Amino acid sequence: MPPRAQPGEGIVVVVDVGPGVRAGTDVTFYSQSKKCLTNILQRKMFAEKCRDRVGIVLFGTNGTSNHLSQADQYQHITVMRELQTVDWEVIAKVDQFPYGNTSGDWLDALVVAMDLLHDPDGEQFSSKKIVLFTDFSGEFSDDQTLKIISGLKNQGIELSIIGPEIMGNGDDSEDENMDEPGPSSGLNSKLNGKTSVPQNWNGKPKSPVQLAGEALVTRIVAEVDGIICSFDEAIPQLICFQKKSSGSASWNTVLDIGPNFQIAITGKIKVKHSTLPTWKKMHAHDDSAAFMSEVSYHRHDDAQTAVDKEEVIPGYKYGTTLVPFSDEDAQMKYQSNSPRSLSIVGFTSSSNVSHQRRAGDQVLIISAREGDEAAAVALSSMIQALEELDMVAVTRRIYNKNSNPVMGALFPDITANYECLIWIPLPFQDDVRMYTFPSFQRIIEKLKDSETKAMDDLISAMDLSCQDEEGEEELEPMGILNPQLQHFFNVLTHRAIHIHDPIPPPAPHVIDILEPPDCVCEARDRVASSIKAHFPTKRIAKKTKRDTEDLFASNDDDENKKKSKQDEDHSASATDLTRHLVTQVTSATPVQDFLALLGGEAPNFNLICKQLGEVVLQLMEGFGDGDSTNDALMAKVLECLSTFRRESCSIDPSTYNKFVPGLKEAVSNLRLLHLWDRVKESGLGMISIEENPRSSVGREAVVAFLQIDQQSQQPVPQPQAQNDDVEDLLDDL
Repeated sequence: MPPRAQPGEGIVVVVDVGPGVRAGTDVTFYSQSKKCLTNILQRKMFAEKCRDRVGIVLFGTNGTSNHLSQADQYQHITVMRELQTVDWEVIAKVDQFPYGNTSGDWLDALVVAMDLLHDPDGEQFSSKKIVLFTDFSGEFSDDQTLKIISGLKNQGIELSIIGPEIMGNGDDSEDENMDEPGPSSGLNSKLNGKTSVPQNWNGKPKSPVQLAGEALVTRIVAEVDGIICSFDEAIPQLICFQKKSSGSASWNTVLDIGPNFQIAITGKIKVKHSTLPTWKKMHAHDDSAAFMSEVSYHRHDDAQTAVDKEEVIPGYKYGTTLVPFSDEDAQMKYQSNSPRSLSIVGFTSSSNVSHQRRAGDQVLIISAREGDEAAAVALSSMIQALEELDMVAVTRRIYNKNSNPVMGALFPDITANYECLIWIPLPFQDDVRMYTFPSFQRIIEKLKDSETKAMDDLISAMDLSCQDEEGEEELEPMGILNPQLQHFFNVLTHRAIHIHDPIPPPAPHVIDILEPPDCVCEARDRVASSIKAHFPTKRIAKKTKRDTEDLFASNDDDENKKKSKQDEDHSASATDLTRHLVTQVTSATPVQDFLALLGGEAPNFNLICKQLGEVVLQLMEGFGDGDSTNDALMAKVLECLSTFRRESCSIDPSTYNKFVPGLKEAVSNLRLLHLWDRVKESGLGMISIEENPRSSVGREAVVAFLQIDQQSQQPVPQPQAQNDDVEDLLDDL
């Protein structure tokens, strides 16, 4: 039988929904409670392999629904949700919490929550917790206080109070009159010799009932070793999602050193690249439930044409060429029949394995197999030897029988508490990319001492290794969350609850992850003035081909071409490096291809415009007969015409003016009156002499050209019946 799954944590959230927590116009205690509860549920929802169960109890409701309710006990308390794993339904319900018109007893609500967590066998939950949201503004009865304290202790339930700002809670400040007697109710406190009343969350003075409730809950929390925190303390800790900490699975194998020496070892993942979850098989209440997946294949065209699975084969992209990969080609794959292993190929100096040579997406910790004393002694000797000789071991690792071999290096790691080997993957020669950059040596030699000192001060000021007062490193990797995952979970929750709303922008706390620390910015600003003084900058306006070209010059003017070529921007970007090579204008991306060809070296403008014109006419034939057009196809045609006209107006208007008569003829033949109306509305007619003096077309001719003969739009009359032709054929016979 498979091992039984470990039970998760049991959590009951108790929320006050009475009228007291809603006594506000903007941000209320009620809205803050909903926000915190939503964050708690989200953290449980997105935690991997989370088996925690959450229940929700509301008090202050108009009705009563709980197992302990009697005629006059446990009234206005509703169990909204029994202890269950978190799903989207409960998160959506929190957004629609009911309002209550009467206050409930928060002590009775605690008893109802304890009843939900009752686990006599101790096998349901690994731990138990109650989280209470209330400002203690409702009436309560303290006759069961001792029983509640005893029950919390006996059941091992942790108690957390979130929301109230209790005076003196966690305050270590000294008071000169601390030992003086004062009122037991805590109604008044002295501040600067004057009597003041504690303020509530809405700015109003706290009532005697609130002060008495805070005093009682402080006593309960002290007895059961619980916690009390305000919203300002709780929300920053709850808004961030963190994966549930879980140990790595052990990778047991042997470390081969030569053919006759082996050490039994265990590998565990220490660092691994974090990726977004697929959500294909997550958060199912029944672990044995069957998952049904449907896969369909479609062409990359406007109609998204479906394709049978039998007609699809995998392929690889080599440059701009797709290379098919059939089942016969799969036989050429490397077949590793070796079992899992870690073999040492040789040893080398640690200086030969620099940081830039370390690859892969994970780091393993290699230790001796548990319980094997001989392996522990042998591995310890090897670790000590590598440390003393400043060497590393180059290894060949096979994860399992069907895995490809991976090269890696074993680094010794010795501390006061442990010693182990750290395995980091290494690249093959094909994975290495060599980049050459010009040397800065000549520039450095020209620097003055003051300029060098200014740059040294900037580097020292922005040093992250020791910035805060405690000497801890800023932006330490172990304490920085992945902003991509944080934003993904926020967006996923928002879309699940608000289906039709647009995706929200990144939350402020996600943006804060990407911001530099304040101490670094302050230190940077202190030396920025010195950097500006020693290294002044000025804005350089980039000269483009269009700015420097003489619009009146001939296309064959060699000197103009030379000047335009010299003024071109030769700077390269990452997009330029990854863009595919464009050789002609295609119907898939005509505008992009047209502009790419124009931006090439010594473009032939007339030839490129001819190609774009042919693509436009080809796209028009896709409309079909008559005036029934495709909106997407029409938008593409209009975009091509607009780009064609704009570039021709700047370079050579005669090219476009020679094309549009053929366009008009095609519109007449295909009876695309609707397309011609769009051409007139968009002003895509001939280029007049007013727009470019090089044009030979006047304003009147442009207006006349846009008028199309309506008679040409009439359908061609069908021929008469074929009876006469049939009779003629019979006569011929």
